[in-house]
Amino acid sequence: MKTRSDSHYLIRLPSGGLMLRPILASVLFSLPLAAQAADLVLNDIKTQNGVQLSADELKQLMPNAKVVSYSAGSTRHWRNEPDGKFIASSDVRRDPNRPGKTTNAQGTWHVGDNGTYCVTLEWPRRSENWCRYIFKVGEKYYGVKTVADGTVTAYEFEFSK
Repeated sequence: MKTRSDSHYLIRLPSGGLMLRPILASVLFSLPLAAQAADLVLNDIKTQNGVQLSADELKQLMPNAKVVSYSAGSTRHWRNEPDGKFIASSDVRRDPNRPGKTTNAQGTWHVGDNGTYCVTLEWPRRSENWCRYIFKVGEKYYGVKTVADGTVTAYEFEFSK
């Protein structure tokens, strides 16, 4: 038996099933945010009042930091050791031939004189060597290859102690 309050929160689906309105609303509202996060560029970071971290701020933040990096659909984790080394792991979601697998890499990190966070990773099948200018927006961090081009992709990072 339905009461008035029950029908207010239910939506009849074409298949005949029912869905709660709050669930539908949360799914619909989260889709644009997920798409937006994947497509952020430096201009978006600046529009959101992102603050670029200086070399001195990076030198305080990075030693012993637990790092989560989101790249090409994969999530990678490591801890910046004070000696400039780390071991990274990746869920390798970007490789459809290895579903459910993880892989590890030896890595090094340093803060460049120009205020960039620089990383080298030696994965079993490839190597990476990159530097990123780090911006903070609220409690989130983003890295960009250059600050001269507002259309450059902003990569999301998490840094914690």
